[in-house]
Amino acid sequence: FDSDSINQIGYLPKSIAITGSGIIAIEYAKIFNNLGADVTLIIRDHLPRNALMKIGLDRNVAATLVADLVQCGIKIIRGAQVKEFDVPKSDSVGGGLRSDVKILLEKRGGGALPKGSVTEIRCDTYLAAVGRKPNTGNLNLMSAGIKVDQYGGILVDNRLATTATCGSVYAAGDVVGRPFLASTGSAQGQAAVASMFSSEKLTSLLECDPNDAACIVDPLEKVGECFDPASLALNPFAFPIGIWSSPEAAYYGLSTQQANEMGYNNVGESIALYAECLRGRVFSPNGMLKLVFEKPAGKIVGVHICGDDACELIHYGMELVKGRRTIEDLNNSLFSAVTYHELYRIAARAALDDESARKRRAAVSIAVAQRIRSNKNSK
Repeated sequence: FDSDSINQIGYLPKSIAITGSGIIAIEYAKIFNNLGADVTLIIRDHLPRNALMKIGLDRNVAATLVADLVQCGIKIIRGAQVKEFDVPKSDSVGGGLRSDVKILLEKRGGGALPKGSVTEIRCDTYLAAVGRKPNTGNLNLMSAGIKVDQYGGILVDNRLATTATCGSVYAAGDVVGRPFLASTGSAQGQAAVASMFSSEKLTSLLECDPNDAACIVDPLEKVGECFDPASLALNPFAFPIGIWSSPEAAYYGLSTQQANEMGYNNVGESIALYAECLRGRVFSPNGMLKLVFEKPAGKIVGVHICGDDACELIHYGMELVKGRRTIEDLNNSLFSAVTYHELYRIAARAALDDESARKRRAAVSIAVAQRIRSNKNSK
């Protein structure tokens, strides 16, 4: 199966192996784990969090997601890839049981795995979640003069116009390539229609020569202007990202590493644990919210969340970044009691007094651990 065909599966797997370490792989791993299947993740990297960090996820959020996979009993095989499959001729062994697929593994790039490594997996279902590509192969685009990239993505300019000979064909959504999100696809569709009836030329981020000393582009100035893949890829502030796993994860803006790479001279970060706010303490203590900010002004440049309702909470964080709000602004704001939004103010206070925040987080973590142990002992 792939991430599309798996939705047509006609049975509940007892065991499933998934190749991939990105968002789709993690989401499906948790789905089948919650359904009671024995789940194994096969990843090429030796550190599972690396793939998540490459797409912009904060290192702590990525580590939290990976730790949750392990705690849920999901097995992770690192530094490996599938070598070959041994698929039984019959789908069933009788009694309603499915025959196992045997998957042979090799090290990343080929060759034998180190001694002691898992080299064979048996499961009744296999899912490849290693990326997507546009489904344009049967559209006969070349006859209309429409060019595509090496993956089949339709090439468009910053107005989402294609290279069609007639000059009046536009493209939007998954057919133009990454990021393959419903939100950006819808925005591209609206932008394409607007471009069709507008003579105004948009300025793409690509049109500013990075080698020109006079070329100073603040990505926040370009939010909402260009929705073509190239501009979206260049602008870390173009859209929020949500991961619908359990727990949820979401982010907007820059991680600390990205901020340093973009030339911010002094970057700070602060954390609020879900257990530090009343709602989190009662209903869902396992989670965190992180603010990334520029010192000394305290301007917030990134928000990263892992925990319940993260995909909802991130939109307030997006407005903080887009509005160039500071840590002090956030600290002076009031939030309704017993809401997860209190985490924003707790994180702001942590930025202003890191030592006290560390002590408070340590005390809260100990209390949560004691409660978990107590609940286990009472069962």
